[in-house]
Parts: sequence; C-alpha cells; structure tokens
Amino acid sequence: MNTTHTALLMMVISLAVIVSILAAGAAFAVTRWGGEPVSRCVAAFGKTFGTTLTVLAAVLTVVITAIR
Repeated sequence: MNTTHTALLMMVISLAVIVSILAAGAAFAVTRWGGEPVSRCVAAFGKTFGTTLTVLAAVLTVVITAIR
C-alpha cells in the first residue's frame, strides 16, 4: 500500500467516525425532545454511536477487501 492509499484510508475512517458522532447526536436530541432524562439520552447516544461505527466498519472492511 502506498502513501496515497494509506491517507485515503485514514480519511475514510475519520469520515466514518464523524458520521457515527452525527447519528449519535441526532439520537440524543430526539430522545431528549421526547422528554427522557439525560441518562437515557446518553445511553441512546452510546448505543447509536457504537452501532453505527460497527456497521460502517463492517462495510469498509468488505469494500477495502474487494478493492485490494
């Protein structure tokens, strides 16, 4: 793998983390607007972040393996 591929891979991983944080923030906001206490909102944030990041990591693994 050359440096361009490594840099692109790092950018894609960073984008996956950012998308996960945005999805988790939306889950936190929706839960909070629903009138739930902050502890449940934080739990929703954590669950959504973990789930989204796991799904994106699985998809990236398949794509990167297919490209190589």
